[in-house]
Amino acid sequence: MNILNKFKINYNQKLFDDFLINNNQEEARLLLKEIKVKNKELFFHLLTHFIHKYKSHPIKENFFKNKLFLINSFELEDCNYLFNFFSFYFNQIKFSHESNNLANIISSDLEKLNLPYFPNTIEFHHFIQYSEFFFKSLLINDGDKNLFLKSNSAFFESGENNFFIYPDTTAAYFFIHKNPLEVYLSLKKKLGTSQEALNIMFNFQNEMVSNQVGDSQYLIKENRQSWNVFTNSWKDPNVLNTYRGLLISQQDFIKAPHDTFTKILFHLIQAGVKIEMNYDLIDQYIQSNPFVEDTFYNELSNKEKKTLLSNLDEKLLDYFNYQI
Repeated sequence: MNILNKFKINYNQKLFDDFLINNNQEEARLLLKEIKVKNKELFFHLLTHFIHKYKSHPIKENFFKNKLFLINSFELEDCNYLFNFFSFYFNQIKFSHESNNLANIISSDLEKLNLPYFPNTIEFHHFIQYSEFFFKSLLINDGDKNLFLKSNSAFFESGENNFFIYPDTTAAYFFIHKNPLEVYLSLKKKLGTSQEALNIMFNFQNEMVSNQVGDSQYLIKENRQSWNVFTNSWKDPNVLNTYRGLLISQQDFIKAPHDTFTKILFHLIQAGVKIEMNYDLIDQYIQSNPFVEDTFYNELSNKEKKTLLSNLDEKLLDYFNYQI
């Protein structure tokens, strides 16, 4: 790095710090937004400076006016019913937001930054190192839009103060779950064999997953892990309380869709989202988009049932009252 670039970095870091010290967060946000457009290299160093210097400082808690909202499920397509509802509802009430796939939006942002610090394939250890950078960079966007992202990454905590998501950037999340028997039968139907379904469900091959749509310079691999690990990570009481999680059974969309969507919207309002409650819109969405439940015709063999029960976490089955 040449002397001129070092001077620019040091100057802008000091300017950024002065804004924060003088409680001028709006100017600090504008500085980051302007530099992200004009000088990607400088943006990387300034945002990294913000992350590391203020990691445990209360000043960062209200830095972002816009927030991240995650919609999580073990099978990504199980996010779609709620994901599409948000898009419909927000468009009808003209609420500014962006809805996307987590892997797609991160890869798109990395392409725009085009920096040498990130490899073309983002693995789990890169998320450990850069997850806070990824999400904070996403929130530095035109219009300060809230982000509603569907994902099947498990929550993780690695080392000291390294997490998948952070309280200052995440306002709430929704975890959509269903009976693991249905998960298994769905995977078996898609993949064609029992063994492949078991490999995915229990991550026997220790693989990351990719949910990207379309071509991209960057491949983002998500850390889903097994059904047990994934489910435990999002139902953990500390994670639920810290990140305002809401657990939603897929059956809720079938048995009581109006009440379920009402509860979801109230959860957003309690998380600080300034939206109106419109019950007619809820009913309009349900009537136009009745939830279609999967049907499975293959009976579970004794061998399959034994394998599932021997690998599933009994405490999780009891917690959700799921029967195999």
